[in-house]
Amino acid sequence: MLEIFERRNLIETEANPGSQFDYVVTLQSELRGAQNVFPARLSLRYVPDRLILKPGCLATYFQEIETIEFVNLEQAAVLLMEDFNNELVPRWINMRLDKHTADNGTVQHHEATLEDRQPRWNNARLIERLERY
Repeated sequence: MLEIFERRNLIETEANPGSQFDYVVTLQSELRGAQNVFPARLSLRYVPDRLILKPGCLATYFQEIETIEFVNLEQAAVLLMEDFNNELVPRWINMRLDKHTADNGTVQHHEATLEDRQPRWNNARLIERLERY
């Protein structure tokens, strides 16, 4: 398992080509790994500030995440949110990690959704227009 800075360095960014605009970037992926947490679906939405994420880097980053033993889904969600928030420093970020399991014929859904924004940023009209997950 990599140290925190090595792990976060796997999240590659580049300059935002439209920093004068508020727009939403959406990324989704399936994560594998520790059975108590994964497989789970990651949905990440953010309004970039100076940087955007290079989606091609996520495969390597997720491979590292999948080696970590998490106590629960919430712990995994917090770690992912901290990593993305730290590397992107977006105007607004929303991340959802959800898991569906079938236990004795009963489908269970476990979800953790986290959100953060820069202190002075507010574009409620943009966020209100987003479809719910």
